[in-house]
Amino acid sequence: MQLRPDRIAGPYPGKQVRDIALLLLTVLALYLCWLLASPFLAAIVWALALAVVAYPLHRRCENFLPPNVAALVSVLAVTAVLLAPGAFLLQRFFDEAVAGVRLIRHNLDPAVFPTLAERSPYFATLLHWLQATFDLNQGMKRAAAFLAGQAPTVISGSVQVITQSAMMLVTLFYFLRDHRRLLGFLLRIAPLSSTESEQLVNRVSETISATLYGNLAVKLVQGVLGGLMFWILGLPAPLLFGMLMSLLAMLPVVGTSLVWGPAALVLIFQGNWIKAIILVAWGGAVISLIDNLLYPLLVATELRFHTLGVLFAVFGGLVAFGLAGVVLGPVILASTVALLEVWTQRKAGAIAE
Repeated sequence: MQLRPDRIAGPYPGKQVRDIALLLLTVLALYLCWLLASPFLAAIVWALALAVVAYPLHRRCENFLPPNVAALVSVLAVTAVLLAPGAFLLQRFFDEAVAGVRLIRHNLDPAVFPTLAERSPYFATLLHWLQATFDLNQGMKRAAAFLAGQAPTVISGSVQVITQSAMMLVTLFYFLRDHRRLLGFLLRIAPLSSTESEQLVNRVSETISATLYGNLAVKLVQGVLGGLMFWILGLPAPLLFGMLMSLLAMLPVVGTSLVWGPAALVLIFQGNWIKAIILVAWGGAVISLIDNLLYPLLVATELRFHTLGVLFAVFGGLVAFGLAGVVLGPVILASTVALLEVWTQRKAGAIAE
């Protein structure tokens, strides 16, 4: 007696066992793919976001250019409009950071303290207290050595930023060139009808656009507020540092404090305590908090979500995924709401029948 190939001895039919094995292999394969892609999650997410924003331009280029050339032109346009100014400001930031570290290391020299004490009686009082409490000379040497030791970390971070940016541009090129093929594949494997899939894609696209434009508007407001305070306090290059704060506001937690924080330290070392306190208060209470208040309101209004939901999506995304969470958090929220709407529509249809 011969066993049929679709039968396996045991309590389960052969087809069911093969389906379970296929499911397990698929889950394992997806997990391994996640391990491969997770180091570049930020690059992939931002490439997707830029692809959505740049799609109208790419669609026009496709009308009279071959697919490869159209995608290349779109990527170059995105680079010129968004990334080139950012790279310029980033370079200026590193130049200013190096100069700031040199200035701080110079001011950390204990030989400079008597001169500063002569300029400011408040600093003289603080200096006497520090000298009576700590070994100031040894402490300043340790602080200067620590600052000097941060150079490899800064260089390593710069290399990582360059690598992620290069991967983002390459991914953006293929997202634009092969968008029909990729979208068609996702729609084929999705357990949704064509109408339901269209609703989901439209909701995600609207979320990405609203998130980027709302985020850009808030960062520009933060830069304007920071540059304005630099100008009021008589600090140098208020326009440049305002633009730099708009760029660095994308970074979670620290953000604009990377600009106004060192500036406040310089003011303190120069004996301008009142200006330093004003700058720190303005930076911590206005520039930093405006992001927490204005961004959820803008995105929630555009996407017709509750402000609290957007707030959790944005900050939860930052905690879970880092910088990519700025886009990924609202996208997850929008996808979840769209899927719940699908279930609601199916349930309503079933009741009507």
